[in-house]
Amino acid sequence: MRAFLVIFAISVVAFPHSASARQFSLKTESFATYFGGSLGLSNLGDYAFGQAAGTGVSTDQAVRSNYSGEFGFVFTGDRGGFRIGGEYLLGKALVGVNGSNAAGTSYFTLDSQVTAFIPMASAEFPIWKSSSSRVQIGGGLGYAFVYLDQTYTMTPTGTATLGVSDYIEKASTQTLAWKLFLSGETELVDTTTITIEVGYRSVKVGALQSSKDTDSIVGSEPKGSDLKNMDGTNRAFDLGGAYGSVLFRFYL
Repeated sequence: MRAFLVIFAISVVAFPHSASARQFSLKTESFATYFGGSLGLSNLGDYAFGQAAGTGVSTDQAVRSNYSGEFGFVFTGDRGGFRIGGEYLLGKALVGVNGSNAAGTSYFTLDSQVTAFIPMASAEFPIWKSSSSRVQIGGGLGYAFVYLDQTYTMTPTGTATLGVSDYIEKASTQTLAWKLFLSGETELVDTTTITIEVGYRSVKVGALQSSKDTDSIVGSEPKGSDLKNMDGTNRAFDLGGAYGSVLFRFYL
């Protein structure tokens, strides 16, 4: 027992900080990992299919919202931070979109999904901060890998009128992406913080390349060719829009 007390006393003297709790402060922390998600508005609308549905054919649904998951790491300092992450962004999946003529005759139903994976680097600049909270503005620049997946189920009238049977349309492309944001971060528990972020992201697609040989309403779509609209222009859209996100940071 006496030997144990002697060893304990020596350890307290030699390592005076070993028993003290870590004092968390956003002013001194320098590195964190993070994850979170977002929900927001979408500029996608019906641009993935609406103008490629056939002459005189209209569709009855459009994408109005996006959601995403994000992960990565953050370097922080007194003057700001640098965030590197990857975001998986999805436009709301549409199921059973109806394509019909002016008289209401159904030509097809359509399931549509547009997704993107976006590696992005962002800079953050504090406009107010304390030891446990801060408000920041920032912006990011990234490169988006965009994927389109659509399944058309034709009615007999649709096949007779538009000259095509059931088909699946798959395409992809790469494009620049950017975002601007305002965020507020505060300590949640121990060395974990929660960040509420609001901003605007842009993911503009000028053209998509078919991933397979497809016979579509527009016509033949050989693998590697640009998807077209009925008027011959490229299938183009913006998967971006205003958003709000919740992120959890774990300081190491």
